[in-house]
Amino acid sequence: MPARTLIVNCKNYNEVLGEGSIRLALAVRRVAEATKVNAVLAPPTPMLGLVASKTGARVFSQTVASKTGDKTTGAILPQAVKAAGAAGTILNHSESRKTPAELSKLVPMLAGMGLEVCLCAKTSEEAARLSKLAPAYVAVEPPELIGSGVAVSRAKPELIQRTVSAVRRTGYVGKILCGAGIVSGEDVRAAVKLGTDGVLVASSVVKAADWEGKVRELANSLM
Repeated sequence: MPARTLIVNCKNYNEVLGEGSIRLALAVRRVAEATKVNAVLAPPTPMLGLVASKTGARVFSQTVASKTGDKTTGAILPQAVKAAGAAGTILNHSESRKTPAELSKLVPMLAGMGLEVCLCAKTSEEAARLSKLAPAYVAVEPPELIGSGVAVSRAKPELIQRTVSAVRRTGYVGKILCGAGIVSGEDVRAAVKLGTDGVLVASSVVKAADWEGKVRELANSLM
């Protein structure tokens, strides 16, 4: 796994509903190939399989369900995500929270299927607790800064420092990310200086006028 990671969460912004997801994924793939940064796109769920098959980009789902089995109408099954070509999933984002019991079941199951998990936490304490599940990535994101344009790495550097320290004390050896309000290369560089291995972003990329230029700016700042 490359040393630094950039995960772009598309959420369900209008810009990436339908064909826009494919164009953004192609931009992410080009930047990943040029920079060797581990760049990942989490497209809207209906586009997951098409984006994976048409672009060759590393793709995550935005979440998965705890349910399993055939009679699960509407559920986003882990098995379906893997069959669609995803390399992993985001879990426990503040807009799509899971219970501790669900996470304790899901994370090892997903790992056993060969799917990477980016496990989101609101606080340093939650990040340390969730890191014991051994996901590939732990991402701390204070909800109040998500989409604000005010970067966590600049507004709350102490939160990132506490998170890195608390998570590493548990013996966690995966990647520690941060998100919320990350909009510029300067924000990313600040996050790296605070000890993170990468960032989780959304609107700063999806709402950018030049998708590839913005992804490249953020990726270059991770190198």
